[in-house]
Amino acid sequence: MPLQNILVYNFASGDNTYPHTGTFTVGVAGQVTVDDSDGVDDVTFGDFTHTGGADTDDQDVTASSVAGISVGDTIDLRYKYTVTGSDGSSGTIHFTATNSELNYGPMFVSDFPLTAGVTYTFGTFNTDGAAPYSSLVPCFTSGTQIMTIKGSILIEALNPGDLVLTRDNGFQPLRWIGKRTVRALGKHTPILVPRGALGSNSNLLVSPNHRMLICEAIAEMYFGERELLVAAKHLVGMNGISKLAGGMVTYIHVLFDSHQIVVGNGAFSESFFPGPIAMGSLAAATQSEVFDLFPELNTDQLGGYGQTARLCLTKAETCVLRQIAA
Repeated sequence: MPLQNILVYNFASGDNTYPHTGTFTVGVAGQVTVDDSDGVDDVTFGDFTHTGGADTDDQDVTASSVAGISVGDTIDLRYKYTVTGSDGSSGTIHFTATNSELNYGPMFVSDFPLTAGVTYTFGTFNTDGAAPYSSLVPCFTSGTQIMTIKGSILIEALNPGDLVLTRDNGFQPLRWIGKRTVRALGKHTPILVPRGALGSNSNLLVSPNHRMLICEAIAEMYFGERELLVAAKHLVGMNGISKLAGGMVTYIHVLFDSHQIVVGNGAFSESFFPGPIAMGSLAAATQSEVFDLFPELNTDQLGGYGQTARLCLTKAETCVLRQIAA
């Protein structure tokens, strides 16, 4: 089983000791990467947890930005509560235990995005904390699974020369990978595409100006094409797509010989598009994001890169698309 990246929350206010009651607000504690490869139900976080609370903390921590959880620790889920938010959201939060089934405290993970400033209310308690990794909110884009000739592979495990599946041109060799870790705030706040939205098979985090492929038959009447590329930030509010601020985020971009549509967590979206000619035709916000994240590409060395794989909609055009698709 590949490494799993998980966003960890803590309490900003409210009842942070077991048993929990009333209302609370949240903060982001950071993220952990765990290696759950003991061979027993490896797709489940808390795979030795069962009703009655007899946890065995078998997930090995390989990376952590959470105070109190270190590389080399083990982490598991202890118990869970259903919760509802003042914004109408609802789901389940799972409290974590570190290095011991009894060493649990005020940190938890969630199967839906939690937002700072929203008031959440505790509901039903269940001692069984187990949850599929695919149902939990991921922490950063380095957890994205990319479809390749060898199957689905974590984006951070890809190397130049690897053959990646593209929508239009079959398997294409990867030429370059760019990566930078930044605070997930302001213009760098990632966009969460939840499982089931845009064809995704698990939660997907992308940068605000990363463009997702939208397929709408009626769009051909208005734009001349039924497949279009739309910046993720312009899709917020559609099909549960939302911002996910707090903590750190690692953005990874993959570059091919030409602009491609690739598969990440089951959803179609674009590869990196750096060419100065095409960059000149894009919105200033997109250019700023690219050059801010990867300043080494802010040169004329690449020359013309050609056209985008699909028509890219502006914010105004995206509003029209959302209206006609509603």
